[in-house]
Formats: sequence, structure tokens, C-alpha cells
Amino acid sequence: MAKRLGIYKRGDVFWMSHRHEGKRQWISLQTTDMAEAVTRAQEIRDRPITPFKGTICDLIPKFIAFKKRNNIYSRDSQESKFYILRLLGNRFPDVPAASISDKQVQLWYDELTKEIEPSTAESYVMAARSFFKWCIDIERIRATNPARSVRLIRVDRKARLRFCTVAQRDALIANTEDASLKFILYCGFYAGLRKNEIIEARADWFDLKNGLLHVRKTNTFRPKDRDERSIPLAKTFAEFLRTHLPKDGFCLKPDVRHGLARYRYDFRFPFEEYVKTQEMVWVTPHVMRHTFASILASRGVSIFKISEWLGDDVRVTQRHYAKLLPGDRDIEKLIEDNPPAPDDAHSPSNPQVYTASPYADRQPA
Repeated sequence: MAKRLGIYKRGDVFWMSHRHEGKRQWISLQTTDMAEAVTRAQEIRDRPITPFKGTICDLIPKFIAFKKRNNIYSRDSQESKFYILRLLGNRFPDVPAASISDKQVQLWYDELTKEIEPSTAESYVMAARSFFKWCIDIERIRATNPARSVRLIRVDRKARLRFCTVAQRDALIANTEDASLKFILYCGFYAGLRKNEIIEARADWFDLKNGLLHVRKTNTFRPKDRDERSIPLAKTFAEFLRTHLPKDGFCLKPDVRHGLARYRYDFRFPFEEYVKTQEMVWVTPHVMRHTFASILASRGVSIFKISEWLGDDVRVTQRHYAKLLPGDRDIEKLIEDNPPAPDDAHSPSNPQVYTASPYADRQPA
């Protein structure tokens, strides 16, 4: 069977010699197992592979266009996946997309984990898997998916939901004189904004008169799942904004424009340096967002309202934060010894809501 399918060994790996449309192809089956090699070779016989010498970067626009055409990727997803795949393509600029190996994708992932969190690196590998699956199923330029065999660092999913106590949150905000850092911390801890939402925040998002923050679509930004939303402004955050909010344009680094990078401006390095000085290196924009939701849940705010303010599906919010609703005394003790009673006024439709927010500066009853 192996001989009939043109299977042979090069080193420890099985290859296949195959003629398609009058041209001889030598295809790596990327396995050391004979049974798996036979299966893959048979699949290639049944569905021949089209010769392609282009690189990953050559194929990215076509891949993104396919996902867009089939309504699989939102605008934000298109941008983020383009950025991720370009990182992979630039890592191996001279290697054809049809020839990228398991070892090369593993090397790329290992290098990523030295620069970013393992959970983020894992999401990058998932994007690569989707790309190579498209190369197999749609383009027919590959027989195997090299991103499927990547050995991922085990990620503690529960740890990803880590959050700060009120005291830790307040200390991080109080201990910096940098207005940009304070703005970032307030947006994360007091409004639950995502990283790119903080970066794209504009002055006209903030309605200080009515105490509301409106996450809106702009010419450079579209909210996740296209859902615009309004979030009550806490009194402390509103007071900060009265003296630090610009008249118009971006709130952070207004002079920085969009380029080829994923973010218009990436505050990662100053942010990481700061939390390091505070001996809280585990705090990330995601941790701030979780802190916002966790404190609200522990103080009795409804899961529905929290999901509206986060811009998340109610089921996702329920899964992550329902366990923190009042009744779990350990959580309440962690957040604050005597948390205030829940206030039903926490609705974006209430123009004075920020004065009654669980984040307002008031003493526990």
C-alpha cells in the first residue's frame, strides 16, 4: 500500500511522491507513523494538492477576505487576525505557506511566550490553526495543519479571572502621578473597558453632565460584536475627567495615529513597568476589567446590568461572575469587610447614576 501511494522516508519523517496534472510533487506527510502516513497519502490522492510557492503573507489578504465574505470575522477580528498572521509570516518570510512545518510553528509559539502571556500566545496559535485549516480545506495547498501539534503551556483558566481588592485598586490609582496611567487605570477599574477601547477612547465618549461613558463606533474603531453601550461614570472617575479630559480627539496620546501595528498606541510597556514597581505584576487590562465586574457582582448588582456595561453576552457574564453574588461570605470579605447594600439606581438611564455607583466615594453603611 505504502509503495503504491508513493510513500518514502526522508530521515524519520514520511514523504509522498505524487504526480498531479502532469507535474511531480514531493509532499511531506509530517508524521513518523506509517499508518498515519498512509491515511494522509490516501487523502492527498483523493483530493490532490495544488502547487503553491507563495508565503503566508501572500495569502493573508485572501484568507481575511474569505472570512469577511462568509461573515465569520467581524471588523475587529479581521484586524487582529491580520496582525497575528503577519507576525507568523514575518517570522518565516522566505518559507512557502505550503512548507511551514510543525517545528517552525512550535518555535514561533515558544518565542511568543517569552514576550506575551501564554493565554494570549495560545490565541495566536488558534488563529494560525484556522489559517492552515483554510489552506487545507479551501486552497488545497497543504495536507496537514502544522499548528495542531503545537505543545501549549497549560493555562490556568481560573487564574485568568483574577481580580484586585478595592484596596489594591485604589492603591494603584493613588500611587501614580502620571495622568495617562491614571486614565488607563480608571477606564479599566471603574468602567471595565477592554484594552483597545481604552486606547480608542475619545473625549466625546464622556458625558460628564449626565455621568455616562458611551463606547461608540468611530472611523477607526468598532465595538466588539458591533454593540455600542453606555456605562455609568463613578463620581471619582468623573472628578478626574473634569480636570484631565481633552476637548476633543483621543484621550490617550492624541498625536499618535494609526499605522500598521494592531494598536494605534500600545501602553503595555509603561503599564507593565508601573505595576512592577507596585509589586503587582499580575495586574493586566483584563484583570482590571474582571475587577470592575467582580466588585459589582459581589455588591449585588444584577448580572444583566454587568453584562450590559461590559459589552459581553449575559451567559458569559453569568458563568464568570454569578458565583460572586451576595451569599458567598468569603468573596464579600475579600472585597470589603462591610460592603454597602446594593443600590437599584445603577442604570445607564439614570442621569445621576454615578453618585450612587458602587464605585462612588462613600463609606460603607
